[in-house]
Amino acid sequence: MSKDKHIDPHRLDSAIKEERVLIIEEDECIGWLRFSYFWESIPFIDMLYILEPFRNKKYGTALIDFFEENMKLHRFSELMTSTASEEYAQHVYHKLGFKTVGGFFPPKEAYEIILTKTIM
Repeated sequence: MSKDKHIDPHRLDSAIKEERVLIIEEDECIGWLRFSYFWESIPFIDMLYILEPFRNKKYGTALIDFFEENMKLHRFSELMTSTASEEYAQHVYHKLGFKTVGGFFPPKEAYEIILTKTIM
């Protein structure tokens, strides 16, 4: 909870209890993937975050791969996420098979890219 400042602590607590937060560790927290459901039916990656010392070491890819396999086991056929156009993450998602399907301009922020991936 101390590291994810992008969500209200009460909502994060609910996400943890609902098992919508995956944490990757090796003796310490390396990063996490937090998700919800778009239209209550499509798994949506809300946040993928790898702590600075562990970046560029494939931890993010491993976390997404694990998430994808888990969602397949739960019989989902599609994943979604979004990322700001100024963030490097869009390139990682594209390498992992996500396709850009649209976007929008949040007030006073960079263009937000919407991405999807078919997994079944």
